[in-house]
Amino acid sequence: MQREVGEWTPILVPASCHTPGMLQLSRVAMCLTLAGALCVPVCVRGDTTTDAWRVASRADRAFALRLARRAFDAYAADRRLLPAPSRLPEPLRGRGGVFVSAMRRGAPRCCMGSLLPTEGDLATEIIAAAVSAAGRDLRFRPVAPGELRGLTLIVSFVAPRGSVTRQAALRLDPTRQGLAVRGPGGKVGVTLSGETGDASTMLEWARIRAGARASDPLEFIRLDVVRFVEGRDDLSR
Repeated sequence: MQREVGEWTPILVPASCHTPGMLQLSRVAMCLTLAGALCVPVCVRGDTTTDAWRVASRADRAFALRLARRAFDAYAADRRLLPAPSRLPEPLRGRGGVFVSAMRRGAPRCCMGSLLPTEGDLATEIIAAAVSAAGRDLRFRPVAPGELRGLTLIVSFVAPRGSVTRQAALRLDPTRQGLAVRGPGGKVGVTLSGETGDASTMLEWARIRAGARASDPLEFIRLDVVRFVEGRDDLSR
């Protein structure tokens, strides 16, 4: 059954792509494997977070990446929680879903975040996701201080955009869009943009992460994703 854009409905983000597991509510891990549980709507009406970040200045992109790095390093180094800056660029004053990922030599080290806003602004959302990625991703051991220089951080801004057909899902652009797949029982798997360049692979990963079989009735939910990568989208490392 297709739902209209803007209709609110709960989604349960499910078990891992390769190994089962559950994380705390409200914050969920997603990279090449996924574990977690979270209730989200199919689409957030009027959510313009990703639109704003798609045209954000280089300085604003760098600010978001530096904030994620400072929060990530502070928690990994001494379990210190970074306070949110008192002065924020305009794009960080809004609310939206955010993921912070860390990559090591091209492989995922950790990834945590939320499909929906859980904090008062995007700056606090980034800090929360960075802290969770650094030390609370239960699929991995906590990041050690000695690892920090070898990790590349990615900040992904996410907005659900409503249900699509399977055929439409296979026409999505995996470099700019993500996909959530909901299987029987309400479990949902997610593939974020940039994980693969192939739409069919994006769909299959999301289906597997939902714990669903190919023969199961599935719902496909398009995700708008804007991602920034250290060393590419910031002013300096």
